[in-house]
Amino acid sequence: MDYQGANGIQDTNSMICVHDQKLKGDFKEEDTAFCYDWIQKWKKIKSESNKIKDVLHGELPASLSTSNIKIYVLKYGIRQLSLNVTEDCNFECRYCVYSSGRYEYARSHSTKRMNFSIAKKAIDYYFSLLNDGKRYNPNRTPAVSFFGGEPLLNFSLIKECVEYISDEYGDYEVTYGLTTNGSLLEDKISWLIQNNFDINISLDGPEEQHDANRVYRNGKGTFKDVMENIAKLNDAKYKKVSIISTYDWRCDLFKCHEFFNRSDIPRLAFVGEVLKTPGCKYYGQFTEVDRMAFAKQLEKAKAYYLETIGDQEQQGKKSSVFDKLFCDNPIQMVHGCRPAFSGSSIMPFTSACIPGDKIFVDVNGDFHICEKIIATRPIGSVDEGLNFEKIRKFISDYLHHMDKCASCKLRMACPFCYIHFMTDNGFLCSSDVCKKVEALQSSIFSMAFSIGEIDQKYIDMSSLI
Repeated sequence: MDYQGANGIQDTNSMICVHDQKLKGDFKEEDTAFCYDWIQKWKKIKSESNKIKDVLHGELPASLSTSNIKIYVLKYGIRQLSLNVTEDCNFECRYCVYSSGRYEYARSHSTKRMNFSIAKKAIDYYFSLLNDGKRYNPNRTPAVSFFGGEPLLNFSLIKECVEYISDEYGDYEVTYGLTTNGSLLEDKISWLIQNNFDINISLDGPEEQHDANRVYRNGKGTFKDVMENIAKLNDAKYKKVSIISTYDWRCDLFKCHEFFNRSDIPRLAFVGEVLKTPGCKYYGQFTEVDRMAFAKQLEKAKAYYLETIGDQEQQGKKSSVFDKLFCDNPIQMVHGCRPAFSGSSIMPFTSACIPGDKIFVDVNGDFHICEKIIATRPIGSVDEGLNFEKIRKFISDYLHHMDKCASCKLRMACPFCYIHFMTDNGFLCSSDVCKKVEALQSSIFSMAFSIGEIDQKYIDMSSLI
């Protein structure tokens, strides 16, 4: 029963009537029930497709109202308060969106630091939202994270915030997190452990790999200092430590794979390529030879991974670079596919969150969607709270620029979000940005099912329909 023609989904009403008669005469009762069930699903799929087309013709989802957005945020959002305690950093990483000068639409590092007055207002507002949302989501756990720059440059504020939350909101079991370059941990480790922090450390691989980009302001490599502090965390037997790793086209994936499998290296939480967003100039330094060489290396690594994945699982090794590149990301993409029909949806396509999913507070007290979004589109402040009308307009503007989505075969599994389309002057159209997305994502799907053929459990866990 394929009702989709070259020009999209066709009207199915007459077809359904024909099939009604045929099903009654030619099929067993259980077969008929199965087919009727799929016909009803197809009606919903058609309805969902029409909603997407309506968006592109200027009609926004009926659910896109300030009241519905607020209810959605109270039900599912406010999962994290992230305080940008400083814009300063003691590193000048060559790919950093804030320090390299290679990202046209990103802010630069500065000496600005958040003061406690702003932090207190943000904390009080966050917990007031949690209280308002209790009737929708009573079991939600508050999460407060600290971001920079290098947040440990303003360690005194971090301590003050934790002490304030403990005094004022002690009834909550709060999860604390820190994203750090790892160079300043030293004497702060005991306090972080006492307060049960999740510590995310940026580390790009063995020394030559890490120091190629992650350097101090004077150009000196940072690997040895970071590793000394990781050793101190290991000596303390602290387990809530994770690694965030970034690679580019000159990375040696096999050396990184070997390095991160070492027993003295904490688990890998994330492995990602240097971010490609509008205005990114970082990749201008690479040649076509660099790109082709890395592509060949990637294919070689993929073949090796598929050959050895069964042995690796039996050995019970921790997640490796290749797991992150060739298994975790593809399988997550498959598992993350939204159903072909999802009822009334505020965000009908792409993986963009609903602003308010988390609240990122800059040093001045303005609220942003996350740390990656440029500062030209705040969604509130510590003084006014979340501005749901700004959020509505932001989503509306975004949806009107997603002109390729209606015809995209992967809109239900699209990994893109706001950062891939944003500039200082607004959003770029998806038809300008997504020219190669379908081919790329198709290859990721292919990888996911290749893994599934080796071990079916990865696919059994997903629900594509």
